[in-house]
Amino acid sequence: MLCAAGCGGKPDYKRIADDRVQELLFDKYEKCEAIPFFEESGRFFDVDATTSVDRDVVLPLLQRLAEIDRTEQWVMLKPGKTDAALALLVKLPDDPEVVDRMAEVVQEADDSYSGFIIQQWGYDWLQMALVDKAAYEFLKKSNPDVDIQR
Repeated sequence: MLCAAGCGGKPDYKRIADDRVQELLFDKYEKCEAIPFFEESGRFFDVDATTSVDRDVVLPLLQRLAEIDRTEQWVMLKPGKTDAALALLVKLPDDPEVVDRMAEVVQEADDSYSGFIIQQWGYDWLQMALVDKAAYEFLKKSNPDVDIQR
């Protein structure tokens, strides 16, 4: 009976990812709709006005994902802030073919971005983070055993 419930099997990374989203983000932080947040100059990747990754990469990506399927898209706000986010989440639809199309759009955005879009895919949620080119190169060099797909 225990083995049927997952004993000794491979960890369910998608379930772990979704559980972490619920426990570490939704249960602890305020949320805001993502597209309006970025349209009103909210910041996720950009620390100040010297970069425009949020407007040039993140916002268009979220808009393209919304064209595929209008699922929930949230930023989790930094404590005490209304214009700074610490996490970016996209609700995944139940249709695997639609999820595949969304994955293609995220990959296209990643391919065109000079850095790297870190993607954590669950059953229910996609969590994304971005690193710049220097951080991406550092990650590749400092940990060659980790498979960082490009």
